[in-house]
Amino acid sequence: MSSGRTVGSDEFREALAPMVADIRVFTLEVDAVGPRHGSVPWEDSPAMRELADEPGYQERCSWTGPITDTHMLGGLTLQAAADYVRTFAESFTTESVPMYGHLVVARAALESSVVSWWLSEAAITRDERVKRGLSEFLYSASEVFRLKIRAGGGEQVKEWTAHATELGWAATDYEGKPWKPRSRGTPRVDGVERPSIQKGITRLLVSNADATIGKLLWSKLSAVSHVTYFGLESAMSVEDAAPTLSPGVKTVPVGTNSTSVSQQVFCIVRALRQAAIARFALMGWEDDAWKAARDFAENVELKLFQTYRAGQPAPTDEQAEQEDASARESPA
Repeated sequence: MSSGRTVGSDEFREALAPMVADIRVFTLEVDAVGPRHGSVPWEDSPAMRELADEPGYQERCSWTGPITDTHMLGGLTLQAAADYVRTFAESFTTESVPMYGHLVVARAALESSVVSWWLSEAAITRDERVKRGLSEFLYSASEVFRLKIRAGGGEQVKEWTAHATELGWAATDYEGKPWKPRSRGTPRVDGVERPSIQKGITRLLVSNADATIGKLLWSKLSAVSHVTYFGLESAMSVEDAAPTLSPGVKTVPVGTNSTSVSQQVFCIVRALRQAAIARFALMGWEDDAWKAARDFAENVELKLFQTYRAGQPAPTDEQAEQEDASARESPA
């Protein structure tokens, strides 16, 4: 059975234009929330209450802004996520429709959304917040050292591990050994490390922590980034394979289809929305304009889900109820 009707680039771009416009509206609003509040947390916000405790950390270590810097990183990663999501959409406004580039950007959008949500999660202790920030800065310094792109990289790694020691926490690798400039993997500060991205994706997309959606999505997108055959299959319409003059050899159409694009948009918009909800709740920036943008994004997700379902075999009544609940639910 054919996977669908083949159209030219102009018609494809025209069909995706409403999606592109919706994503622009939402991502630009995400970018506008912080500046609208002067990029300063509201007085009665969780972030401001955390900042009131920062002097206690400064008395114990030479890191001058453990909470300030972690809040900053949460905002920076959210900005990156919004930029990736917008870039995904705008890749479909160019003369040449992408086959793989948008999927690589989708991977970055999901990873940055997970990290931003993790850094801005509201219901954590002050120590947990600082440990998360410290583990990220230590990870960054270690990457700089390994890539040899800046002088003194090893000293920066030692400086961040010293901050952990001053605060009474061990910086270790996955085996529990002291973290050093040449250590591999992601560092752990008192056992706290960057979350599993695939589990984080699941957390942002659905409320069932045991669901496999994060693993499946992350694995496929990673395969595209790594240029494996499994990843390159993403742009192949294998079901439309046609025989050639060579015995046993077939050709398949290669390109991008709207169903796949809609699925990716659903995931990256939802992930960004959840990361933004966490960030703005932490900072106390939940004003009417943001709430309207949040609801707008949720409606975009629902439309995409319904469009996808319309092209699938008719579900049973029970399946339809479960799918509607999944499309609307927000992770606990």
